[in-house]
Amino acid sequence: MCLSFRSAVTIAIASLVLTLTNGTDSLRAQDSAVPFSRVTIDDTPPARPWYKMLGDIDADGSLDIIIAGAKGPLVWYGYPDWTKSEIAAGGWNGVKGAIGDVDRDGDVDIVMGGVVWFSNPGAAGRKWKMTRIDTRTAHDVELADLDRDGRLDVVARDQSAFGKSGNVIYVYRQNSPTSWDKHTIDCPHGEGLKLADLDGDQDTDIVIGGLWYENTGRADRWLQNTYTTNWTEPDAKVEVADLNGDGRLDIVLTPAELKGQRYKVAWYEAPADAKDREWLEHIIVRDIECVIHSLAVGDIDRDGDVDVAIAEMHQGENPDEVTVHLNCGKGKEWSKQLLSNDGSHDIILGDIDGDGDLDIVGANHGGESHPVELWRNKLADPSS
Repeated sequence: MCLSFRSAVTIAIASLVLTLTNGTDSLRAQDSAVPFSRVTIDDTPPARPWYKMLGDIDADGSLDIIIAGAKGPLVWYGYPDWTKSEIAAGGWNGVKGAIGDVDRDGDVDIVMGGVVWFSNPGAAGRKWKMTRIDTRTAHDVELADLDRDGRLDVVARDQSAFGKSGNVIYVYRQNSPTSWDKHTIDCPHGEGLKLADLDGDQDTDIVIGGLWYENTGRADRWLQNTYTTNWTEPDAKVEVADLNGDGRLDIVLTPAELKGQRYKVAWYEAPADAKDREWLEHIIVRDIECVIHSLAVGDIDRDGDVDVAIAEMHQGENPDEVTVHLNCGKGKEWSKQLLSNDGSHDIILGDIDGDGDLDIVGANHGGESHPVELWRNKLADPSS
């Protein structure tokens, strides 16, 4: 959906939109923007809605939306009418939860940064059971079977901003849904966490800003590797995807927490050997305020490559943009599409309406207005 063009100005002529992508490897013209319709799911969500997750809670084949508030309950909204159901009273510290079948009973459960998990009761109206994994609070939580024993394990990290401690990664190995072994990995201060098989050896590694930790098969032993020294912002959102189509997993980073300061959005190209110290850096946005607490990746325009969605939090300098950056040339050329000037926090991607394209869900965590919102991608079904 991108045509080659070099320009320093953003102009619109009829249906042609020429987009300056703010210092990327190359500039592109966007001949046809991805059509989105903006839908309000809930004008009065849980107070300070920090958590946003997607999962098929009621096993009807459609993705539902899960929201939890720092000063409000944990709830889920059922597709398609978005009926709100409370799972547990709040509030809930932390930001990023995870969805998966923790107890292996065939439905999806919810892990929160408490660190706790909620067992899906499997029937409407029944109570969700909470099980505590640890007494600490985590900013980021991820789920994966780290030791390949068939059970989902939990990886968590807090943040260093706001006086908290983000210099330890916690690995919780599941013995059973009620029994977990805790292991720790020392790391630099900061925030951000992602799990992926970076080295292609069929197990799950841990990725943070600038570093990744190799899974050795032992929960108490992780080997630290540097993938870049060019990223110096400790509080970062992290995503992993193959941006250039070479079959290797690359890393995307955004600066998350420093209002008024400016940095970059970048991705790092995986070499043949993931243990190489300096992965090649590619800039998506060269100059942006460090409040990009939203990062999601996926093929938004359905052209076969991975695009990037980001958003500025409400406390940033106006306007607070929600944008999609379309991948126009193996991750080296990008076309920016503006969706909103109202900001959002921790947006997520998923095919909400089951029409074959990726939609976006988000909400500001504070400010004057923080509705739960859906940007419905109408590319696959313009009539939706």
